[in-house]
Amino acid sequence: MDLSTLIGMILAWGVVLFAMFHASDGAMGAYFKPPEIMLVLGGSIGAAMLSMPMHAITGTVAYLKKWAFNKDAHIEHVIKEMVQYAETARRDGVLALESVAREAPDAFLRRGLQLTIDGTDPEIIERILRIEVDSMAERHKHGKHLFGTLAKFGPGFGLMATLIAQVAMFRNLAGDPGVIGSALAIALTGTLYGCMLQNLVAGPISEKLGIRSHEEAFAKEIILQGVLSIQAGNNPRVVEMQLMSFLSSKQQAAMPKAA
Repeated sequence: MDLSTLIGMILAWGVVLFAMFHASDGAMGAYFKPPEIMLVLGGSIGAAMLSMPMHAITGTVAYLKKWAFNKDAHIEHVIKEMVQYAETARRDGVLALESVAREAPDAFLRRGLQLTIDGTDPEIIERILRIEVDSMAERHKHGKHLFGTLAKFGPGFGLMATLIAQVAMFRNLAGDPGVIGSALAIALTGTLYGCMLQNLVAGPISEKLGIRSHEEAFAKEIILQGVLSIQAGNNPRVVEMQLMSFLSSKQQAAMPKAA
């Protein structure tokens, strides 16, 4: 599991649950109201389904896996591999990349190298790979938008749950004040659930999915530029310098130079 996701989840939920425990003197059952939970969660999911196509909803499990178990793209390693491929192509010819193209772990890289081996024009190579990057980014938007929609509608349904409970409470204003106080506490849990859905669940997932998408697109852009540079027959040092420009000064200083 992604370390920042794990630590963030423990920290965010930990402080909220601690505050709830401290405020209620340990009576955590006061915060558990199934009808309000069902209204906020079910209403938000329903509203998301009303605003999005079905294929975006059915990908929820895949979105959650990408959020929780994403494999970081090691840009430095990608650059090192591209420089090695450039050295092989420079020394033995582009056809020598055929074996490594089949063994490359990244499917996007394999396609780029295979197009280069096949002698495809650079404009066509760039067009094909660029379409793949753009398509990937478009698919990723669905996951971000799904959880962003849940975060947007959550507080509204929380307020709705509170208003519904308050209507019931106001019908009994002439009753026991203690009962009214208890009813008001129940009413406010709806707003609490809406805030929790927005700030502890859907909102953070949406933001991280957006970052994941940008990181993956960034890594593919490096591969694309490396493939085009190899196809052009550039010197491995030129390939390295070109790809190193994607890195910060600190990352560049930590990278070993090509021979």
